[in-house]
Amino acid sequence: MTSARATFSPGRGRLLLAALLASLFFFSPALPASAQEACAGVTVVVDFGALASHPVVGCAAEPSSGLDALAQAGFAVTEVASIRGMVCRIDALPEADCGGSPPADAYWSYWHAEAGDAEWTYSMVGGADASPDSGDVEGWAFGDGSTPPQIAPADAAPAAPQPDEEPGGASYTWLIAVAALALIGALVLWRRRGRRA
Repeated sequence: MTSARATFSPGRGRLLLAALLASLFFFSPALPASAQEACAGVTVVVDFGALASHPVVGCAAEPSSGLDALAQAGFAVTEVASIRGMVCRIDALPEADCGGSPPADAYWSYWHAEAGDAEWTYSMVGGADASPDSGDVEGWAFGDGSTPPQIAPADAAPAAPQPDEEPGGASYTWLIAVAALALIGALVLWRRRGRRA
């Protein structure tokens, strides 16, 4: 009668364990990398152009207008005194008089996009008259109005994973992990029995 120790060598056990662990890496679905935490409300992008080194992204929970979204996202807003709803300064930039209309080559242009859009659309209404919905992306860019914010809307507000994508991948990963643990447990029991024989 052949003992369990004779039919199962430690070398074979190590080889089988290494193959199983390698299969976990090859067959587990890749997890998506998130650029930033998702905004449950309206995502707001402010591109300061030549006034600052990089754009800033914020989140507004339930804004009543584009200007409200800007304020809720944490930006200080100063309007042009003579023109209702026209932005003069965001976070005290630029350092300019806010009594009259800013020059055509140095003002805050207002942009809009829906969730998942690749490009910005220049807004035909001012921030005071806009009504952004949850999931929308609002953009403000300082300059001559020809260039939208440097961050694409889809990058500023990454789309959430589809509900049917994650559960299937997660259950498959768990299935492999449970199988690996069961096999390791079986190998340990086999070795113990082999030592007793």
